[in-house]
Amino acid sequence: MKKTILSMLLASVTLVAADAAPVYKSGLMLPANGEAIYTKQCATCHGDSGEKSAFEGSGAITGMDTATLSKELKDYRYGSINKYGYGAQMKSVLADLSWDEIDAVSAYVNGLK
Repeated sequence: MKKTILSMLLASVTLVAADAAPVYKSGLMLPANGEAIYTKQCATCHGDSGEKSAFEGSGAITGMDTATLSKELKDYRYGSINKYGYGAQMKSVLADLSWDEIDAVSAYVNGLK
């Protein structure tokens, strides 16, 4: 009887801990290396130095403010914005990136010339 109760208690604690786990996964695709992540995930649409206007009506992202870009990318990842009708595509690109990785990409884009 004691083993059954202990097993149930352990299972309950495990389930509660799983529910409390952070929603965002860290480091699944690449380490927080802005340049490597940008090259792999972003350059196809935005160009090697952020010069391409990836979406109709949008401007180049070269030198974009780090904090502004970081917030926008996190909003895309969360699914709360859909600028230019590419929200789903941006969300899929950002889905496996952690906040730290998004911040690293934003800092890298800010340094592009």
